[in-house]
Amino acid sequence: MTSPEGRRDRAQPVRLELRRPEAGTLLGALAWVLGALQIMRDRGHIEGNDEPSEFDEIYQRLAPRIERLVEQVGKAREATMTRPEFEEGVEHAYTEVREAFEAWIRLTAIDTLGAALVAGLDEDDEDAGEGGR
Repeated sequence: MTSPEGRRDRAQPVRLELRRPEAGTLLGALAWVLGALQIMRDRGHIEGNDEPSEFDEIYQRLAPRIERLVEQVGKAREATMTRPEFEEGVEHAYTEVREAFEAWIRLTAIDTLGAALVAGLDEDDEDAGEGGR
């Protein structure tokens, strides 16, 4: 028999009991994080550097762990599905989070564009100042 002291060194699983809408919300939140990680990774590649960026490293470290969570939730969902109509709650909750993510993408794209324009204008002002000397 294993003593309680020996069990302290082993990770004990965390068990969740989610209702279908909660599972959809969790899947949506995980998809949001994966999407944000991919956007960060893509931004790192835009700079034209062939070297892996810090965002590549973050993506490579976190994405596989999040994908495993998505897979585990998917398996649990599949194992507990009794009737297809119950899946509407999952899909509805997932869609709500996905739509919020899409709104976030639009918002951050607008912010990024604004920052890029301001930076470009600042560079133009500096160049004009140097040329006028």
